[in-house]
Amino acid sequence: MLPQTNVEVLTQLTDLLGKMSDEQYKKPLKQLHDNSIGQHVRHIVEFYQCLLKGYISGTVNYDNRERKAQIETDRYFTLQVLGAIIGKLTFWEEDKVLSLATSYDGEELLEMPTSFNRELVYLIEHTIHHLAIIKIGLNEAFPMIEIPENFGVAYSTIRFKEK
Repeated sequence: MLPQTNVEVLTQLTDLLGKMSDEQYKKPLKQLHDNSIGQHVRHIVEFYQCLLKGYISGTVNYDNRERKAQIETDRYFTLQVLGAIIGKLTFWEEDKVLSLATSYDGEELLEMPTSFNRELVYLIEHTIHHLAIIKIGLNEAFPMIEIPENFGVAYSTIRFKEK
């Protein structure tokens, strides 16, 4: 269930990229403190890459992202990368105990136990948060791009509104 929910959220992102032009994707937006939609997408993508890499190594470290500029400037490349991530998650079933590593002062590495499924939960929320930011930028800078009503809205908020 968790991988499928991640796929669902990432599919919203791929659908959006299909509606945008290259210029819209990489244009710095004042509403996003001169960041582009592409920069937010890169951030999302790289967190998934870190988790998938961490599944293999046993340690997830979101600080050690590659920060590949091509993801924030080349929609077609990004769609390929997202497709690969979605492909890996589509049939994923196995949870695994992992270690989460991070550093807040740049020196001391903190490590704590986590699991692949726990990190999938985190990435759902993290992705939705960035989709909400992207939605703000789109609504202000590119109102002609149609965005689904629940794009960037947490699942719990959707359920609450439905009651």
